Amino acid sequence: MTGERSTVDRRRRRAGAVVWPIVVATAPTAAFQLPNLVTAPSVKVSLVVFGLVVLLAAVVVQVVRARRTEASVAAAAALARSTELEQGTAVRYAFGQLATRLVRFAELRRTARRRELPAFADRIAVALAFYLLPGVPDVRANVYQLSADLRALEPIGHGGAEDTAGVFRAGTPYGDRNLDWVLVGGGPRVVGDRLAEVDVDEDLPGFEPRYRSYVSVVIRSEEYSFRMLTVDSPAPDAFTDLDAKYVAMMASFMAIAFSLASSFPERDRNPRKGP
Repeated sequence: MTGERSTVDRRRRRAGAVVWPIVVATAPTAAFQLPNLVTAPSVKVSLVVFGLVVLLAAVVVQVVRARRTEASVAAAAALARSTELEQGTAVRYAFGQLATRLVRFAELRRTARRRELPAFADRIAVALAFYLLPGVPDVRANVYQLSADLRALEPIGHGGAEDTAGVFRAGTPYGDRNLDWVLVGGGPRVVGDRLAEVDVDEDLPGFEPRYRSYVSVVIRSEEYSFRMLTVDSPAPDAFTDLDAKYVAMMASFMAIAFSLASSFPERDRNPRKGP
């Protein structure tokens, strides 16, 4: 119903934008032509006065419409500048801060890098939740790592909503699906409403997740899978295409950190290419 009303309103505004200028342009002319259709002097005078009133009303309406248009344009321009400034600041702060931390991360010894991974994962999740996706309702960001035996995805970084995520374990529907997806390096998942898509078919009895929509990206470098980055929200269709690109970019930052902290020969001995 809301969509139908908005469509009707847009049609009315478009029709008014076309019809109203025509009425304003022709009404005064028509009003001044009316006295030519009568012969009684008193009626002619009345019609001339009426024509003047119509002309004055048309001028006033045009002035008011012009001022409203100017005000709308000015307000839209101010909003656009404010939004651009806000987003630009958020993007520069998020990416700039992470780039700086990544440079420092690279200067550490590998053992120290491994210890610092959870802190860097937290910064990734915080940057997404608070700087890049602040308009998403009750947004939550989580970075998951593969367990040593490749049979679980465990959260190591968190940002946004206070409730933390659980573990995806092998032998469960979501666990098997996500583990297989991460280990083979599947493409990004953007789900607008899990209740209307395939996810709900895999629910276990009593499973009631906090999220309705989510974006998940495999954290991967070349043929090696490291982890998974997920953002979710209890609101349906909460994420835009730009939001999904932000998540993918943050996953790239995280992949660099994991690559610096991991030993590739150790992974080469495992055909599934886990860490």
